[in-house]
Amino acid sequence: MDQALVAEHYNKRKDEGKEGRLASRIIRLRNLNNWVKAVLIGLHSKPGYAVLDLACGKGGDLLKFVRAQTSFWVGVDHARVSLEHAVQRYNDLDQRQPPFPAYFFCGDAFGVDLVTHLDLQWPDFDLVSCQFAVHYAFESERRVRQLLHNVTGRLKPGGFFIGTTPDANVLVSKLRAAPGMSFGNSIYRVSFDKPRTVNQVNGSAVEDLDAAAERNEVPAGCKCFAPNEPFGIRYRFTLDENVEDCPEYLVHVPSFERIAKEYGLELLLQMNFHEDAPAQYRELFQRMKVLDPETGTISPEEWDAAYLYMVFAFRKRGPLQRDSERIQTQVWPSENKRLDPAMAIRDLEAR
Repeated sequence: MDQALVAEHYNKRKDEGKEGRLASRIIRLRNLNNWVKAVLIGLHSKPGYAVLDLACGKGGDLLKFVRAQTSFWVGVDHARVSLEHAVQRYNDLDQRQPPFPAYFFCGDAFGVDLVTHLDLQWPDFDLVSCQFAVHYAFESERRVRQLLHNVTGRLKPGGFFIGTTPDANVLVSKLRAAPGMSFGNSIYRVSFDKPRTVNQVNGSAVEDLDAAAERNEVPAGCKCFAPNEPFGIRYRFTLDENVEDCPEYLVHVPSFERIAKEYGLELLLQMNFHEDAPAQYRELFQRMKVLDPETGTISPEEWDAAYLYMVFAFRKRGPLQRDSERIQTQVWPSENKRLDPAMAIRDLEAR
């Protein structure tokens, strides 16, 4: 199963530490990604919010939620080694006492009913975040529905579901412009599986698509995907220092939006990383050192890689509770304490 391969891939990744991250060949792209996430969280979060962080990885967004004055946090990831690093990062937030209670679950957030594992005494969530991971759910419609069930099961009316994911429009556009079934530059590579359908090209059928793919001569007309089969469109992705030939899936946004409506979610935002962010976050852009301080730019290769991604935001329908009323009536658990990585992670099992 691809999800097991993905978990194994991330479990094998070493924690490079702060020094390693600063020395990264794609440090500007990493900083840009973090800035985009910080903006997205800032736009959809308020002090006192309870947060569910799906595919939380090594806890790279924990500090962003601290700065957003989050009051309660639950993280879920399929890679146990990543979660162990996340627990350590949580402990490192404050040497005396972490700023909010945190709970960690190991399991497939797109394959298991998470809602049944959440303690009933915990607060419902104001915000659900899923960064750079929704595309793994698009292996099948069943997995997308499980994701949306987990998102909305304990999300308050008026609450937000936000995330970042590859932009399918850009990926398909680049695929059709490429001579074969792959494209990229010196820091990333995207390789699609053979198309499911072969169209007529110049009046004649392409008889041997495999041979054409090997010669990098696949006509653009053959790079088509059936509109009634929006799930399971697989490609393999490599990103310098981060991802190595990992299976991913196109996120068909019309299908995502359609199914999300069935779970009470309305799409508020869909924006490529190349589009302008709100002006109030330009200072943060500078502070997070997205641009090289010597050249004042980001490399063309990193900027091209950033174009592969988009942000999204949904809102759960229903009356939004006033902040003052929500904070005063909410009963927050008090277990904000340093955690033992060996004991803090709970397993998600099918029930």
